[in-house]
Amino acid sequence: MRLAITLTGSALALTAICLAAGDEPAPSRRAAQTSAQTAAQGSTKGTAKPGTPQTATAARKSPAATAAKGPATPGPADEKNSADQEAIRETGETFALAYNKGDAKAVAAHFTPDAEYVDEQGNVFEGRQAIEESLTAFFVENPGSQLEVTIDTIRVVSPGVAIEDGTTTLTHPAGGPSDFSRYTTVHVKTHGKWLTASSREHAPKNRRQHSAQLQQLDWLLGDWVDEDDDSIVEFACQAVENGNFLLRQFTVKIAGQEAMTGTQRIGWDPVSGKLRAWVFDSEGGYGEGTWHRDGDNWVLKTSGVTADGQTASGTSIYTFVSEHIMTWQAVDHEIAGVQLPDSEVVAIVRKPPSPTAAETPVAKK
Repeated sequence: MRLAITLTGSALALTAICLAAGDEPAPSRRAAQTSAQTAAQGSTKGTAKPGTPQTATAARKSPAATAAKGPATPGPADEKNSADQEAIRETGETFALAYNKGDAKAVAAHFTPDAEYVDEQGNVFEGRQAIEESLTAFFVENPGSQLEVTIDTIRVVSPGVAIEDGTTTLTHPAGGPSDFSRYTTVHVKTHGKWLTASSREHAPKNRRQHSAQLQQLDWLLGDWVDEDDDSIVEFACQAVENGNFLLRQFTVKIAGQEAMTGTQRIGWDPVSGKLRAWVFDSEGGYGEGTWHRDGDNWVLKTSGVTADGQTASGTSIYTFVSEHIMTWQAVDHEIAGVQLPDSEVVAIVRKPPSPTAAETPVAKK
């Protein structure tokens, strides 16, 4: 009975089966990574976003020449500023190399020991060590992410201090929407080397990511089914409310009899910066969860209340195999404090389209 057994157990189990998660790098990790890139940005393109390598070409494209408001004939100060700006861009190139390799330690080395990074949601990372730890986690969860950084200006405001402004674009190799933001970075020259002392991201005003973030889950759209000798679990998923939510409806049948139905709504939470889901079943149970991507898997952590008033929690692991197949497994589930055994790995397949009227055989008279 596989899925059906879990489904009839609790609203949490319902959440586990019905929620397929999408990725959204946690703001904290993205922040740390961004700061890391910020450190190196001087070279390539501006603030290096967490987990994504800066490219040397980006730095070369940066219009650092914006500061060309000086005298027609460059003086010693202008030449010094130009040399410092170029040195910052070169540091960014080494940052990009380390970032491309996923080397969190080498990336963090571009920051001062007491550097501060603030992401667009206001999360603060203080110190090189905190930045390195965040980068390490980001590289593990988001392998292959690519960062495009464009430097708008580099201004040497005093001897040994420079301010850089620019934009970043973070893309994910597995698909999904890109992340865009603006940044301001303060570089300081220490023992002849430029390091990042402070980096801050600025979220564009009135930017709403709901529908864009949900595009990560487009592969859930359509009709799905898990069937064995004893039970059938069917799912139907569609985008609603101008694409700002996914609505999933599910039906569980055991021995040919309808055992449970329910709905699930998935949406982007702009406060936590995560994809969140809410589920309600026909027995009166309910639950909610958040999830993140882990390599090829989507990991969903949930909590809820059964129709009998018992608390429940657990983790579900989804793997997108192909356009027509996904797998699911429930692990670490508890109901009223009692640990449940992990489920087997279950294959869920996309339902074939219904035959059209023209294709339906007509009975002979």
